[in-house]
Amino acid sequence: MKKYLLRSVKYFIALCVLYVAMMALMHYSEHSVVTFAQRWELLFSTWRGWGMVVATILLAATYPYFGFTKRAFEGSITTDREEFAMAAEVSGLELVAGCDTELRYRTKGLRRLVKLYEDEVVVRQNGTQIEVEGLRSVAVRFAFDAERFITNKHRREAGEI
Repeated sequence: MKKYLLRSVKYFIALCVLYVAMMALMHYSEHSVVTFAQRWELLFSTWRGWGMVVATILLAATYPYFGFTKRAFEGSITTDREEFAMAAEVSGLELVAGCDTELRYRTKGLRRLVKLYEDEVVVRQNGTQIEVEGLRSVAVRFAFDAERFITNKHRREAGEI
C-alpha cells in the first residue's frame, strides 16, 4: 500500500508539473491575451477548471493500479538466461541484480527520469513459470520478447527451424 501511495503522489506531481509547463508555454507565446494570474483564476473558478483538477487527481490515483502488470509464461531463469539478456537489450533494459530465482532490470539513461524511476522490471521463477512484473509498457514488451526468444530457442533445439 505504501508503494501504491508513493506512486500516486509521484504521478500527481508529474501531472501538475506538466500542467504548469503547458500554462507557462501558453502564457509566454506571442498570442496570449490572458495574463498568467487570470489563467489560474479560471482554473479554480469554473466547473471546467475543477473538472480538470478532479480528473488529474483520479488519473494519478488510478494509474499505479492500471499502469503496472504481471505477465507469466513457461521458461527457466537458469537455462534461458541468454534469451532474457537479448530481450533486455531489445527493450532497452540493463541487468542491475540477479540470482538463480530472480532478475532485476532497469531502463537505461534518460528514460529512467521520464518513467519517474518506476522502471524496474522483476523476473521471478515460480515453478515452471516465469513471472515478469513492472511498469506495463516495459514489462509487457520485455515478456513478449523473452517468451518469443525462448520459444524460438526450443524450436531450434527440436529442429523445427
